[in-house]
Amino acid sequence: MTKLLTCMTLREEVEQVVTKNPGIEVDYLEYALHQVPGRLRSQLRARIDATPGAGDILLGYGLCSYGTAGLGSTRHRLVIPRVHDCISLLMGDQQRYLKEFSRYPGTFYLSKGWIDQGADPLSTYRRYQKDYGEETASWLMEQQYRNYQRVVFILSGVPGLDEYLGYAREVAGFLKVPFLVQEGSLRLLEKLVQGPWDREFIVTEPGEIILQQAFFG
Repeated sequence: MTKLLTCMTLREEVEQVVTKNPGIEVDYLEYALHQVPGRLRSQLRARIDATPGAGDILLGYGLCSYGTAGLGSTRHRLVIPRVHDCISLLMGDQQRYLKEFSRYPGTFYLSKGWIDQGADPLSTYRRYQKDYGEETASWLMEQQYRNYQRVVFILSGVPGLDEYLGYAREVAGFLKVPFLVQEGSLRLLEKLVQGPWDREFIVTEPGEIILQQAFFG
């Protein structure tokens, strides 16, 4: 059996890929785990340890603030893309992401999944307003987002995006930065599920662990 552990933000993209590969069992984890990498690691470790038998466990993650470093299994082979985070997965290429980052390091990326999970500045601001009041919410947003240069929405091939594009423009207007749309790609997710697991992936055999430095090799 092959299991795929991935983030809820990638659900629709993953569903498009696994539909063509019916032998894959998918387990989704909540997006909020990214905010505490130690919790992400412990939850992934628990799901790995709870997977019966032997076989391959695919991780639909990147290094993710080091939340996947140190993971391993005594019974399963683990496969994870050699990327820093989910942005590269939605772009379909780590090098493409790094090129964009070198030109525009202050980019806030959005996708349908991120918006659905409330993982955007406008949703964050509304939560801050509710919890702390207007004055503190405005101050927190200024501290947290003042260095962003633009908002980019990634078109990942999922349908029904008109409403999401409109909301993403609203986010850019809220931050007072330019708004752009970029084409994404399912290429890396398809390779994760179908292979080949070449240099774009880290593969650990049973008894090995995912090393932090492997993501920079």
